[in-house]
Order: sequence, then structure tokens, then C-alpha cells
Amino acid sequence: MDTNPRHTVVEFSKFEDERHLVYGEVYSPMVPDSQGDFMQAATIEEMAHQFMRESRITKIDVEHCLEEAGCFVVESFVARDNDPDFAKGAWVLGVHIPDPDIWAKVKKGDINGFSMYGNGKRVERVLEIEVPEDGILKGDTAVESDHQHEFFLNFDDEGNFLGGGTDEVSGHSHVIKAGTVTETASGHSHRYTFMDALRI
Repeated sequence: MDTNPRHTVVEFSKFEDERHLVYGEVYSPMVPDSQGDFMQAATIEEMAHQFMRESRITKIDVEHCLEEAGCFVVESFVARDNDPDFAKGAWVLGVHIPDPDIWAKVKKGDINGFSMYGNGKRVERVLEIEVPEDGILKGDTAVESDHQHEFFLNFDDEGNFLGGGTDEVSGHSHVIKAGTVTETASGHSHRYTFMDALRI
């Protein structure tokens, strides 16, 4: 059993500047986090529901300082099929950020995502996935700034994710390191999902 504090970082996906609202995934199913762990959709849903049952909507801090920052959750949901912004089964929060200094950091990109922090129990599981013979999985990103990319994800012979990227469109491409969002290029990033293409 592992009860050490754990965290994962997922970039914000939507902003409403005038109302100081930001939306993003807290955790996506079957996507390894920064410690190499992952959760199934049912576990994520239960975690999201427990968060609301315990009325933890003001438990938002900055950089894991563990002091409430005056921000609060205004929406919490689990993304369904065909959600245009979020991966199916992901826990999504909408957070209001009234503090002008914190909001300025969000707009500048100094604060760019949710980072879940807490204690968890690690349970060993064998996960079997079927990867194409060449070890490269392909798909299309979500549309952003009126365009999308084809993405390429590389896996080794044991199914470990090695990283990836996108093709070049409009003079730029994106690097993929982890999660369900590409790295930023030309001032934007793209969502992508590959779990539907794998047989789990």
C-alpha cells in the first residue's frame, strides 16, 4: 500500500476571461500520471462524487501550498461520450478565480492546469493493450484554432509509452509527452485521445 501524497498535472482546456472561469480535467481514465499510475473510469467517478459529497469546493490552493486561495468549484462533472472538450470518463472541474493576481498568472500561463494532490493506495494490476506491430499509434487531434493534426504515439515492445508528436500543419507541429493534451506550439495546444483505439 502506498499512502504518500500523489499528484498529477493536467493543463486547463477552456477559459472564460470575463468571468474568471477556467475548466480542465482533474484526472483522465487509463492515462498514466506523473508517477506512472493510472485509474479506471469507475474509480475516477467515485473520487469525483466523493469530492462533492464532502463539500470540498473551496479546497483549491496554488502550487500545493495547502492554503485555500479563495477560488472555488462552480462545476464538477464526468465527461460523457462525444464531449467536444474533454476525454470520456475524465473528471472535469470548472473553477472561479476571483483573485486578480492569481487570474493574471493563469492568463500568462504561469498557472496552467489542475494538479490533484492527496493520498492514494497503489494496487498492482496487469494491463494488456494491443499496440500496432510497428509500435506507432495514430489518430487525429481535436480541432483548435480552425485546424487539427494527425498524431503519432510511440510504444516499445512491452507496450510502454515513449512519447510522440504531430504532423506539421500551418507551419507548426506539437510534441506529445503525456496525458491527453499536446505541448503548446504557436500559442495553442490540442486535445487527443488514443485509448479508444487500444483494446483494453
